[in-house]
Amino acid sequence: MSTTDAAPAPTRGHRAAPSRATVAVLAGAVVAGALGVVQPLAGLALALVVLIGTLLRDVPLPRLAPALALLTVLAAVGGPNLAAPPAPWLFLFRVLIVLLGLGVVGYLLMDGRLVLPAGLPRPAGVLGVLLLWSAISIGWADDVLAALRWTGFLAMMAALAVAVALLCRDARRAAVLMWCLAGTFAVACLVAVAEVLTGLHLPTFRPGVENRGGLIGVGSLFGNQNNFAAFLALSLPYFAVLPVVYRDARLRAVGIAGGATALVLILLTGSKSGLAAAGLSVLGLLVLVGSDRRSRGRLLVAAAIAGLAVVLAVPAVTGGGGVVQLDERTVTKLDFGLLLGQVETGQGSGGVRSALLDEGLGLVSGTDGLGVGAGNAETHVRALADFPGVANLHNWWLEVLVNLGVVGFALYLLLYLTLLRGQVLAARSTGSRLARYMCLAGALSLLGWFVGGVGPSTAIHFTPMWIVIGLGMGAIVLARRPGGSAPSAS
Repeated sequence: MSTTDAAPAPTRGHRAAPSRATVAVLAGAVVAGALGVVQPLAGLALALVVLIGTLLRDVPLPRLAPALALLTVLAAVGGPNLAAPPAPWLFLFRVLIVLLGLGVVGYLLMDGRLVLPAGLPRPAGVLGVLLLWSAISIGWADDVLAALRWTGFLAMMAALAVAVALLCRDARRAAVLMWCLAGTFAVACLVAVAEVLTGLHLPTFRPGVENRGGLIGVGSLFGNQNNFAAFLALSLPYFAVLPVVYRDARLRAVGIAGGATALVLILLTGSKSGLAAAGLSVLGLLVLVGSDRRSRGRLLVAAAIAGLAVVLAVPAVTGGGGVVQLDERTVTKLDFGLLLGQVETGQGSGGVRSALLDEGLGLVSGTDGLGVGAGNAETHVRALADFPGVANLHNWWLEVLVNLGVVGFALYLLLYLTLLRGQVLAARSTGSRLARYMCLAGALSLLGWFVGGVGPSTAIHFTPMWIVIGLGMGAIVLARRPGGSAPSAS
């Protein structure tokens, strides 16, 4: 190399220009300081993000991103339990998802390339259009702050789902993700067992009016019984499918133990929607396995799993005892006949849910199908002349419809059906056993969510649902990888 090719050394009196990364760090520090004058906690949070970004700025993003995405997913399950004590709104998940987003933006600004793998562009595109429509709806929302907040949550959850999907494009990382999620499931179940044994709950648990007459059910990491039951119902298929797809005795044992634990804890929550979702998933397992010529030999295994579910659930729900002993109030709470009676008389939980459904559909009709704008459903329900006493719709399908109107509902339904159909087809054609397992379990989880979605008070920040959506996209991606469509003997 000649001397003319060498970079000229900086002469005395001339300093090298600061790099773009240095400028970004300085700008972030200035913004954090200025914000801290007005909002100290927000400024502290931004300063923390800038500090973490500074410490990790020399680590290549392609190498850092998978680990950061995995930590973000695990923190998402922890939710408010991983918040800073002085700032209960500052979850670790929110810090990590913002840091991950800033890293991706910085990577793209520095001429990085982000290529979406085969199978991801369509569902991710639908999710992106849904986010765009939510942002547009802010224009006609009465409560702009609520609309911005709801759309902000949608953006964070969409990013979480895409991050999960991108992790799954590599089989090894997908397997690590599934084992880590199994670990978080175990932690959540241990917390629930501690609740049963001690009667104590995490500070984030909000029993509401039930606490006046004695608490019914457990909530674990999820704030209330219905949210925990929804988490369990979404997790159940990922255990129930293990004995069907894999021949390894250890994996089968994990599947049976995990599935039984999920079902028992659903019963202890006293959640009808969670129990209905679990039942629909088990029924779907029989249908999908029985209708697939490649897996009909496993129909007996699927039938045995369904039989175990019946043995655990039916005696407990009917009050006849059995393996799971429920108190009388929990048995009453799980009575679907009582729910129908409440709907007819307009009393109790069933009456409130029925009133919310009628009022929600009335709001959609009153806006000619346009919706009230992102996050504005609760504002309009509170303003009703016949306020039902509860502002939240307690129905994710209805929440999307009322907030985003027919267009937003159609987009979400398209995303749901795309993932459901895509996973069912991929489960029958893929040659990858891991992809087949994830596709079959993901399809059953979404099938259960069809009724399970009416349990949580809201799902816009219910991270287990968005993780399952991400796993669904990731399962399709994994099935589309080279060699993923070859015949399988499994």
